[in-house]
Amino acid sequence: MKPDKLDLAVVAIVCVCLIGVAAAAWLMDPARQPTRVAFLFPATSGTQNVWMADIDDPAAQQQLTFSEYGVFDFDFSADGRWLAFAERSAVGAVTLRLLDLATSRLTDLVDCVALKANCTTPVFSPDGKWLVYQRAESLGGRYGLPRIWLVSMMSAEYDTVALIADKQVVGHSPIWSADSNTVAFYSADVTQPGILIYDFIPRGDVDVQLRFIPSSHGTMGALAPNGAQLIFPELSRRGEQFFTHLRIADLSAKSFAAFTDPQGPSDDVAAQWSPDGETIAFARRYTDERWTPGHQLYLKLVSASEDDLIPVAYEPRYTTSYFRWNGTGDRLVMQRFPLIRDEASEDGPALPEIWVHDRASGISRKIAEDAFVPQWAGA
Repeated sequence: MKPDKLDLAVVAIVCVCLIGVAAAAWLMDPARQPTRVAFLFPATSGTQNVWMADIDDPAAQQQLTFSEYGVFDFDFSADGRWLAFAERSAVGAVTLRLLDLATSRLTDLVDCVALKANCTTPVFSPDGKWLVYQRAESLGGRYGLPRIWLVSMMSAEYDTVALIADKQVVGHSPIWSADSNTVAFYSADVTQPGILIYDFIPRGDVDVQLRFIPSSHGTMGALAPNGAQLIFPELSRRGEQFFTHLRIADLSAKSFAAFTDPQGPSDDVAAQWSPDGETIAFARRYTDERWTPGHQLYLKLVSASEDDLIPVAYEPRYTTSYFRWNGTGDRLVMQRFPLIRDEASEDGPALPEIWVHDRASGISRKIAEDAFVPQWAGA
């Protein structure tokens, strides 16, 4: 029996669909995707939105959000498909929105304007199933202390719930462990400052979900990829001045160790663990004859000695204040600011810059100017 025209049409449609799916899979193959970083732009004037640039063609920048009142902060899912961002509103509240980069579909993730709340700092879990954020409820003419909330990215309605039901547990700057089992955040309780660590499934043989690490520095640290260790900044007093050093908490052994010398001639303010757990990038400013105006970025193996450091994009006239590893640990994106400029050759005000450092080549390149808070647009 010969196929009729309807049969042939159905076969043709199916073939076109299969070709389309195959082409989309080929194009979406991570190996074929450009390596991109995203950032907020402009930093100094105007309305900040999320922009993205290919590190191999940084001049061809792409604007991703078009917020009338500006974007406060943002995060990408690990696969690079979803962009969650905290958007300012006409009434002053900050709400959470979600952009599907594959379809350009924009939706409300959490309608914080309707909830009369400020919702910021969205962070996707590495497995993409959850998003954590900080939320401050309206108290009439002001907002209260923030608490940490979760969004289920697997539910059609993006259901949201407080990470910890107790309303007295407040905090900010949430981060995830690489296995998506742990959320850590800095406690905003001024009577007991420190870092709270919440495990969805308790680790080890101690059936404890919430642990506390005392710290008076006021900023968040970084979890090791396995979630078993935390590096964090701590204040130390030397003479009449306070400086910062880095400590590592072993969450299983319930022990602490100095990663950098609290009495050494340095000020170490931030750190990020490499994806393989073997190397830590941190910002340091020496206080002896090696002094620089701002903090420089260094790499140090977790097991290495105090002085066994590798400088990254070392430039004394710059300070580095924000940096992130890519998913494979072979590159770092960073925010740098020129503290000292050659006014004879550099016109206009000093502007924050986005740089990318390649570990294999040792080369660092400027990607964008007048931009800040960079991160990788997917792994």
